[in-house]
Amino acid sequence: MREVLAAAHDWHLRRIPFGLATVVASSAGSITGPGDLLAVDPTGDVRGGIPAGCVESAVLDAAAETLRTGRARLARYPVGDDGPWPARPGCAGIIEVLLRRVTADHLTARSLAALAGPDPVAVATVVGGPAPFAAELILGRDRTEGTLGAADLDGWAADQAAELPAGAAVRRYGHRPGVRVLFQVAPAAPQMLLFGATAVAAALARIGADLGYRVVVCDPRPAFATVARMPDAHEVHRAWPHRMLAATPVTPDTVLCLLGHDPRYEIPLLRAALTTPAGYLAVLGSRATHEARLAHLRADGVPEAQLARLRAPAGLDLGGRRPVETALAIAAEVVAWRHGGTGRPLSGLTGPIHAARSSDLPAAAAR
Repeated sequence: MREVLAAAHDWHLRRIPFGLATVVASSAGSITGPGDLLAVDPTGDVRGGIPAGCVESAVLDAAAETLRTGRARLARYPVGDDGPWPARPGCAGIIEVLLRRVTADHLTARSLAALAGPDPVAVATVVGGPAPFAAELILGRDRTEGTLGAADLDGWAADQAAELPAGAAVRRYGHRPGVRVLFQVAPAAPQMLLFGATAVAAALARIGADLGYRVVVCDPRPAFATVARMPDAHEVHRAWPHRMLAATPVTPDTVLCLLGHDPRYEIPLLRAALTTPAGYLAVLGSRATHEARLAHLRADGVPEAQLARLRAPAGLDLGGRRPVETALAIAAEVVAWRHGGTGRPLSGLTGPIHAARSSDLPAAAAR
């Protein structure tokens, strides 16, 4: 999704129209779900994709056609059974896709920019029923833009958006058939705080940004704490880490990693970090180095319950040594922590590969 939003922003700045396909609902397995995006510009440059590869080419063709005609519509793709698109076992169903042409002056361009921004926002879009088709309402923390066509519908959408979790889902307003509304809800981007502007930090910043984190890198060394060295970080600070952390809001979804090996700030930073509610708190270094850290922190009176929060050495055991491999190991552990994964090979597990995704299309609707 980040790739599509970044491309949409670039096309918007250059006033290039594009075709946009948004998955509204799916009962065809769990890999495709509401909110998946595919976009194509007039040259055929494609960004994003529909994870259900069996219909991806058809969706691309439809998005390109919508770019040419400008006619917004809802397309339905029956997968498996008697439909034209074959399905793997367990993936039969129907995929619904909203197709729109987006221009620089279109409200959709501003809604995509809002979804890509750092602030919490919800975008409501009419996808069916007695209301203007594809009408949009942007519900931000400090502003509202657009309308779904009626004040009562807008008020209901605002109430729904306030209760929905992050992600995308369809809700109905009124008795069936009612008005079907697609909600895309983006909370404030969680923070990834990286202390130590190392090669591992540069690689992890890139991965963290792709995972949807707002990445902040901090290092007191002027030669290392530069935007040129950390191009994918949203912020780069030259400061003492423990002092910067004291002025930074930290929440339970914050990722905090100590990636440097500077004894001047390591212990003060860890003492400060262990008093925060950061959900993921990790440190690079050997086991012997970490034991020395723990001894120092115990001597400073840090309770064992707090010390137990430290993940050290940081990351999953992937066997790599290069900076990018170390960053990948840390990112893998972050993803497992964030989504409740085991970190074990899928080949050794049973049951569904992916957790079920929200959809208003019951499985029975596909038959």
